[in-house]
Amino acid sequence: MVQDPNQSSFGLAPNVAAGLASLFGWLGGLVILLGKPPQQWVRFVAVQAIVLSVVLAIVGIALQIINAFLLALHLWPVVAIIGILWLVVLLAVFVVWIIATVQAFQGKAYRIPFIAQFADRWVPASASL
Repeated sequence: MVQDPNQSSFGLAPNVAAGLASLFGWLGGLVILLGKPPQQWVRFVAVQAIVLSVVLAIVGIALQIINAFLLALHLWPVVAIIGILWLVVLLAVFVVWIIATVQAFQGKAYRIPFIAQFADRWVPASASL
C-alpha cells in the first residue's frame, strides 16, 4: 500500500502530528521527528516543542541552584521574590504552550518568541512560516 505523501510515517495528518508534538513537549516532538514528517512546518513545531521543554528545564535547574545559594546566605526575601517570578514564568509558558498546541492542531505553526529562533537552527526553512 502506498502512503499518502501528506502524512507522517505514522499515518497521521500533518495537523494531528504537529498538535501531538506540541502537546507532549520534548517527548512528543522527538517521536514526531523520528517519524520523519514530510512537512517542514510539522518538523518546526516538533523542534520548537523540544526546545521549549529543554529551555524550561534549564531555567528551572538554574533557579534551583540560585535559590539554594541564596538560602545558604539566609536571603529569604530574595528567595520569595524569585519563587513568585518563577510562578509567573510558568504561567506565561503554560499560556504560550496552549496557544501553540491549539494552533498546531488547526494546521498552523505558531512561532513562540525567542524559542522559534533556536528552532530555526535545526529547521532553517521555518523562517518563512
